[in-house]
Amino acid sequence: MSDATISVIMPVYNGRSYLEASVRSAAFQTLPPVEILIVDDGSADGSADFAETLETPFSKRVLRVANGGQSRARNIAAAEAKGEFLAFLDHDDIWHRDHLRRLMEPFAKDPDLGWSYSDIDEMDHDARVVHQRLLRTLNPEAEHPKKSLYNLLASDMFIFPSAAVVRAEAFHAVGGFDERLSGYEDDDLFLRLFRAGWGNALVPESLMRYRRHTSSSAFSERMWQSREIFATKLMAEFPNDRDLSRFWVRDLIAPRFYRNGLEEYVRHLARGRHDLCALALGVIRRYSDLSEPGLRRRFRQYFIYKLMEHPRIFSRLYKLLRRDPRFHARRRRKPAQA
Repeated sequence: MSDATISVIMPVYNGRSYLEASVRSAAFQTLPPVEILIVDDGSADGSADFAETLETPFSKRVLRVANGGQSRARNIAAAEAKGEFLAFLDHDDIWHRDHLRRLMEPFAKDPDLGWSYSDIDEMDHDARVVHQRLLRTLNPEAEHPKKSLYNLLASDMFIFPSAAVVRAEAFHAVGGFDERLSGYEDDDLFLRLFRAGWGNALVPESLMRYRRHTSSSAFSERMWQSREIFATKLMAEFPNDRDLSRFWVRDLIAPRFYRNGLEEYVRHLARGRHDLCALALGVIRRYSDLSEPGLRRRFRQYFIYKLMEHPRIFSRLYKLLRRDPRFHARRRRKPAQA
């Protein structure tokens, strides 16, 4: 689709040190976009002023807004965008030169395609590659491309916004990003696109580099809050349906977020972040109860959780406990499909 019009949308929050490399990766695409909209989300490091100085071979607009999170920033840009397609690029990520051209190819074959996305490479703070073709490593259970609601609810999707191009019509039809979310806003958007009937396609090679560092949104307190909003939203939309034997919460949603809590507890335990262990344990308990464990399992969990309340003591026992498969999340029961 060489005649397609593509708008690049870049939210920026205190991203001056990464901004030039990201903008340059958009500027040198083999399939050039028609514009880039950079939304400065209340930065305090001069990101907006620096963005104004960067040159691009196509239209560039810098929008300055009060800090409201990346979802709001993207929506503001999308409302101003002129392109038929929206290509999202976070301020610390980098596209490969063929990113847009390859992601646009599936749209030429399917008029009902809502979005396409690619595999990704991971890089560190200094833009050095850490891992190539990362999707299967991040979540071997995730289905690519997305075909089943069961799989979408059972685990994190790992469709990175910077690795995706979305048809603007589809984006606006589902209401864009949920502005309450800053973390899981991507899963939420792509789930709503899927439910609305828009198709999706995976380009299997890596077309972008995702920068993982401790100042990224994945490590923020806002991410924790966002996950709870998203989980609550899922449980409200997909309650257990005993008539159809579809136990969305019990079999899919609760085990998913139980595993998230357990992984965070272990990660914080290893780093001595005992205050964050307490928060993770609250997540574990909440979703453990929602997965409706039997009496024997509840009894066993009671004692394990009591130990987990004391991270210093528990850390000494963890090496032994991790060898016991009962400690880990129970295997999900696959719900019957009508």
